[in-house]
Amino acid sequence: MRMLLTSNGTRNDVIRDSLSSLLDKPFAESSVAVVIDAILPFAGDNTQTLTHLGELHSLGWKEFDLMSLFGGPHSVIESRLRSVDVIFCYGGSNHWLAHAWTATGFAPLLRELLDEKVYLGLSAGSMIFSRLHADVVEAFEDHAEVEMLQLESVAAAVPLFDWALLPHLGAPYFPEQTDEWAAANATRLGAPVYFIDDDSALLVRDAADAPEVVSSGHWLQFDGSGRLVASR
Repeated sequence: MRMLLTSNGTRNDVIRDSLSSLLDKPFAESSVAVVIDAILPFAGDNTQTLTHLGELHSLGWKEFDLMSLFGGPHSVIESRLRSVDVIFCYGGSNHWLAHAWTATGFAPLLRELLDEKVYLGLSAGSMIFSRLHADVVEAFEDHAEVEMLQLESVAAAVPLFDWALLPHLGAPYFPEQTDEWAAANATRLGAPVYFIDDDSALLVRDAADAPEVVSSGHWLQFDGSGRLVASR
C-alpha cells in the first residue's frame, strides 16, 4: 500500500519528494489518472482546480488522464484505472467522491488497486477511507453539504482507517479552522483524528499502522479522548 493523503496537493518539495519515493520509476515514465468527481457537484469558477491540476501536471508525467467515474462504460473506466501508475482523487466533496466510487460499483476495484498502485489524494480525495466518515459529519455538523448533495447516508468509499483526517488547518479560505476549532471538534468526535495544513500530508503504507506525517507546515494529532498527542 502506497498512499499519500494531502491537504492541498503537491505544492511543496517535501510532498513532491514523498510522492516520487512511492513510485518505482521517474514521473516522466509514469502515468496518472485524475479523478475529478469530488468537485463536479459545485457550480462556479474553477480556476483553483486548474491551478491544482497544473501543479500536478508540471511534474512531467508520461500520461495525464482526466476522468470521471461516471464518464463512460464500466469496462472503459476500469481499464483506464488499471492502466496507470498513480490514481489521484481531486478535492471538493468527500461525501460525493465516496458516493461516486460506491454508486458506480468501482469501490471494490479501488480497494484492489490500493495494493498495486500509488494513491494520491487532495483534500476530499484524502478523506474517503475512514470508518469514522459518518461520525465526522455529526461531530463537525456537516449536514448542509450532505443535504445539498441529496445523499440519504454517507460512508467511506473503502473503510480502511480507524482515524479521521481533516485538511486545510489554518487555511485563509477557511478562517474558522483554527487550532481551537480543531481541539473542540476532536473532543466531540471522540476518536483519533489528524488535522493537517496545506503543506502537510499523511503517508500510509499499511492501513493497520499509524500514518507517517509528511510536512513542512503545521499539523495536530488527537487521540480518542480528544487529547493532543503530537503536533508541529
